[in-house]
Amino acid sequence: MADLPAPDPTPEDALVAGADRAALAAALRRLPVAQREVLALIFGQELSYQDAANVLGIPIGTVRSRLNHAKHALRTLLESTEEVR
Repeated sequence: MADLPAPDPTPEDALVAGADRAALAAALRRLPVAQREVLALIFGQELSYQDAANVLGIPIGTVRSRLNHAKHALRTLLESTEEVR
């Protein structure tokens, strides 16, 4: 099978990939604990939404909501950091 090119990164992926590690760490610290937990489980531990919901003892819809809010907040925080530079 021929190797297919990797799909283009999403704007969120490009923003996070291009962000300075210190800026990303600072932005993560500013998120509410509930949002950091979901990010850590989904992206750090690579759990499924259902597995993250089971670990946290919350509905899967709440995982999705927290993840959405966390990504939006991170985007906003990182964009404001870029504007300062």
